[in-house]
Amino acid sequence: MATTDDFGLWIRRLSTADTPRARLVCFPHAGGSANFYFRFARRFGDLDVHGIQYPGRQDRRHERTRDSVQELAGEIAALMGDWDDLPVVLLGNSMGALVAFETALRLEALGNPPRALFACGRVGPMLLRDEQTHLKGKDAFLREMALLGGMGHELLQDEEIIDLVLPPMQADYRVAETYRGTPGARISVPLHVHIGDDDPKVTEPDAAEWRHSTTGAFTMDVHAGGHFFFTENGDALVDAVHRSLAEVPAVHG
Repeated sequence: MATTDDFGLWIRRLSTADTPRARLVCFPHAGGSANFYFRFARRFGDLDVHGIQYPGRQDRRHERTRDSVQELAGEIAALMGDWDDLPVVLLGNSMGALVAFETALRLEALGNPPRALFACGRVGPMLLRDEQTHLKGKDAFLREMALLGGMGHELLQDEEIIDLVLPPMQADYRVAETYRGTPGARISVPLHVHIGDDDPKVTEPDAAEWRHSTTGAFTMDVHAGGHFFFTENGDALVDAVHRSLAEVPAVHG
């Protein structure tokens, strides 16, 4: 279980505002790192933006990967539970959307819910799919990575890089593909779903299943692009995050 001494291991500051009116916490996809959001974070001029660094990769590569989305979320929520000086918005892509959702559930239980949750590139958490990508051999697994576009073509040809990233990526896929949410689990804060219209993993009807995971407001937006649409076409998502904070004053708490 994470302790306060582990804060900097798990939660990385990506950009800082002079007078922030909120914090945005970004949860990466399977195999991703906090730095995946680095360029995206610079687009939020009045927010402090943080990225979650899961264990088992980069500077945490010697740490044990976690066994479930719920385990990851429990450790992250424990670190964020007293983080109440500014409003917090959670944003997750793909597997990160599940971790962000489970983190939001735990933050609500702690009495410190986020302002909103943005779930990108993921079907609804209660929608069961028989996916077994994590069980595929190396070549088939890498073909899946190429399909989604999460790794550049050059990286997929570099055996040294593949040997570094493949174990945590496969571990993350196992966590995401074996995820089973608690039936009836819902957050009470606004839940905003954003997907790409050319995402090979997520259809509009499946993404719309997120509506059953909140008792608050629900919206869904479809953008031009694939599984990682916001890396090239993220203006509307940036605007949506800002709109979710429109009524929040500069000083909170």
